[in-house]
Amino acid sequence: MTVKQIISLLGLSLCIACYGTADAKIYVYELPDGSKLITDKKSRKKGYKLKKSYSTKPYRSGGGSSNAIYQASPIKSQYDALIVNTALKYDLEPSFVKAIIHVESAFDRYALSHAGAMGLMQMMPATGANYQLNQDQFDANRNVEAGVQHLKELMERYDKDKKLSLAAYNAGEGAVSRYNGVPPYEETQNYVVKVMRLYKLYKKEI
Repeated sequence: MTVKQIISLLGLSLCIACYGTADAKIYVYELPDGSKLITDKKSRKKGYKLKKSYSTKPYRSGGGSSNAIYQASPIKSQYDALIVNTALKYDLEPSFVKAIIHVESAFDRYALSHAGAMGLMQMMPATGANYQLNQDQFDANRNVEAGVQHLKELMERYDKDKKLSLAAYNAGEGAVSRYNGVPPYEETQNYVVKVMRLYKLYKKEI
C-alpha cells in the first residue's frame, strides 16, 4: 500500500511563528491505518507510533535576517540533477531555478519559514496545493516540481520578466499588481537582488 503523507499544516504554521530563532521540532508518526502524520506537535493518541523526530531551524527566505543561511557564491548541491531536469522540463533556465532555491532554502529540503513555507522552494501550503503538492512538502522531487510549475506560470504572466516573477514568487502577485512592479518591501527587494546575482553566477556553471 502506498504510504500517504499528511502534514498538520495549521499546527505547523502556528508553531513556526512562535519559535522565532529557536529550532523547530518535527515529529513523524505512523498512524493505525499505515499512513504518516508529520507535525510539530507531540501526540499521545492511541495507535500513533513515533517513527522519528528531528529539528530544523526556521529559515526566512531572502530577508537578510540572522536566521537566513545565505552564501553569495555558487554551491554544488546534491539536488543539481533534479533542478536541471525539472527546469528543462518546463522550459526554464536551470541556473535561474537553482539561484531561487539557493536563496529560498540554501538547499535544505527541510527548511521552514516563519510564514509556514516549506522545502527547497519554500512552497506555501495553499500554493503547493495548486500543483498537487498535498503530500509531504519536504519531498525534494515533489517540492521542486511544484515550485517550478508555479515559477513557470509567473514567468508566463509577466512575459518572462525575471524580476517581476521573482517579486511575485516572494511577495505574491497581488503585491506586484498593487505597486505595478517590484513592491517596496525590503525583504522582496533584497530577495530579487540576491537571486539575480546568483543567477548570473550559475549561468557560468550550468
